[in-house]
Amino acid sequence: MKKIFIIVFILAFVFACSSDEKVLYEIEISKDKIEFPFKDIENGKFISIYKNYSNETIPISTVLISNGSVMENSQDLDLCEGVNALRNGKSVQEWIIINHNLPVVPEFEVINSNDHPNLVSYSFPLGTYLIMLMDPINCNKDNYVIFDVTTNDGLQIAGDL
Repeated sequence: MKKIFIIVFILAFVFACSSDEKVLYEIEISKDKIEFPFKDIENGKFISIYKNYSNETIPISTVLISNGSVMENSQDLDLCEGVNALRNGKSVQEWIIINHNLPVVPEFEVINSNDHPNLVSYSFPLGTYLIMLMDPINCNKDNYVIFDVTTNDGLQIAGDL
C-alpha cells in the first residue's frame, strides 16, 4: 500500500510541476535597436535571454505603462516623450518601472551560458509594457518595444504556492 501511495504522490507531483510552462525567448539588442519576438502574449509568464553582440554593456528598462488593462492600439502609440523623460532621470507619473537600467552584458563576457547573466524571468499581470534601451540620445520605435499581456494567467496567487 505504501508503494502505491508513493508512486501516486510522485506522479501527481510531476504533473503538478510540469503544468507551469514558461516560454524562452532570445531577444537580440544592440545600442540602437531591440529585436523583440512578439507584440502581445496571452500569459505574462516567460523567460528572456537578452543577446548583446556588441562590445559594451547596454542598459535596458522595463516599464508597465497600463496596469490592469491593455491599451487600445498600443502598437500605434508614440511613447518618445515618456521614454526621453525616463532616460533623463525624470519620472512619468502613470508608468511603473519594473527594472531600471538592467545591464545587458556582451555575449563575449558570458563565462557560463548555463548561468547566463542576461537571463530574466517574467510573471507579468494583464497590461501594456515597454522595454526600452536607456542610452540612445534620439528616440525612435527601434529603441523601444511595446507589448501587451492579455490575461492574468502569469500571476502566481499566494494560495497557489
